[in-house]
Amino acid sequence: MPELTISHKQAFGDLLLELDEGIFEGQIPPFADAPQVQGLLAEIGAGVPVRIEMRDDHLGLYGWPADGVRARIEIDGGAIRFGWRLREWPCMLLTAERHAVWEEPGGTLVDIAPAVTDGTVTLFAPDASEHPPGARYRVLHVSPDRSQDIADRIAALKPGQRAYEERRAAKAGKSLQDWIGVKSFTDSLPEAIPAFIAACEAFTAKLTRLPDLIEPRPDDFNEADEGEWHPDWETEQARDKLIDWDLAREETMMAIEEGMDALGMVDTRLIDEPPLET
Repeated sequence: MPELTISHKQAFGDLLLELDEGIFEGQIPPFADAPQVQGLLAEIGAGVPVRIEMRDDHLGLYGWPADGVRARIEIDGGAIRFGWRLREWPCMLLTAERHAVWEEPGGTLVDIAPAVTDGTVTLFAPDASEHPPGARYRVLHVSPDRSQDIADRIAALKPGQRAYEERRAAKAGKSLQDWIGVKSFTDSLPEAIPAFIAACEAFTAKLTRLPDLIEPRPDDFNEADEGEWHPDWETEQARDKLIDWDLAREETMMAIEEGMDALGMVDTRLIDEPPLET
């Protein structure tokens, strides 16, 4: 099996960042003391989260943060610290992705890997061991209480309309209240969000197949005559697969957006906010 070189990872990382920005656009670092954040960190056994500076660094690798950090250490010293980088789709989903950051020789933690979150800081929760790529999730959505809306809708029915709806409710084996709730105020998000999580997990699992999709040099390739073998040529097939694999994430994300629209929810990702303070 071919091994992924740093050049390969750079080529894949650039495309992964572009794809993930389309999927996770507008997500933000959450507040460390939020109960849902504390609950997720306790579940995964991570340490106390800290806000750390994000710094543009040409060595930073999206998707393979540990490789970028090790390259920086070779030049400037310091150490690597493993853990989880957290991001939030407000009111929808909390995500902790496995990550690595650079500890400068003076002890300051710096995140040199590109991110999809807004702002200039990362919420990072340390973990002593290195993990393979992946993420853990916690659903934040809570279905709104529509009991008063349902009562108002029933009260507005004319006698003939009410009798008709009662017959339909009985045929469906539901009370009138449940029938009107399903008919008029369906919340599809409790199904749509787990489907999105499953699509994200499937996408990440498929990344292990990338080495098999590297196109090897032809047996008669002569670098002296033909020049350096560009990694984009070797990864073209794999890059096409990444785009194909991303379609399932796009479809499930759109289902969430449609569910939010049906509930009249404001998508906070579309609201411009000032950068988060450190």
